[in-house]
Amino acid sequence: MLEKLFELAVPYLEKNDFGAAHTRRVFEIAGKHFDIPKGIEELTLASVVLHDIGGSTIKDQYEKGPEIARNVLFQLGYGSDFIQEVCGIIRTHHDHPESPSLSFKILYDSDRLVMLSPEEFPHYNSRPGFNWGDIIGLIYHEHIRCLAKRSLQERRTILSYEI
Repeated sequence: MLEKLFELAVPYLEKNDFGAAHTRRVFEIAGKHFDIPKGIEELTLASVVLHDIGGSTIKDQYEKGPEIARNVLFQLGYGSDFIQEVCGIIRTHHDHPESPSLSFKILYDSDRLVMLSPEEFPHYNSRPGFNWGDIIGLIYHEHIRCLAKRSLQERRTILSYEI
């Protein structure tokens, strides 16, 4: 069902800065670096697939994303409670609440770690005033924070050799 969900989401995701490839990377990070409990696996992974479906800006993702996600999930036969939970995560996935659900934390951390991927790091690293410490400091899971620190060190090392 998740492949069908991704297939329906791709046309919307391709309108974003990093396209559907970003979503695939976030999905792979979530699957590789988290032991997602079976009871929330579908909710978590559906939220990952749909998190950026509203557009490139946070405003569009928050305002348009939930409605697009609702329509896609409804088309696939998901129930209203499930749809409501996914839409709630989409509507706030850039926020940093103190006590979010585990599904939210997995998406949030995976979406931050992807910023350090070879494909996305140059984009963020070239932004004036961008602070990697702030990004890494907000990651919820310690093992992802450690991985992010190592990834940042590797990217900086590679960058110093290229200069």
